[in-house]
Amino acid sequence: MHDQVLIALISTVGSIVVAYLTTHQNKKPSINDELRKENEELKKKLEERERENT
Repeated sequence: MHDQVLIALISTVGSIVVAYLTTHQNKKPSINDELRKENEELKKKLEERERENT
């Protein structure tokens, strides 16, 4: 009986850790999101320079 309770507690703690790590990773912006944002900023700068030169 004691072993079954211990196994259940370890499984529960493991599930909680996995759930926490999953939600924590999903909150972080991915590298693609960062690159998209940087790309948009660079496009705006390029458009501004093109307007200034025309």
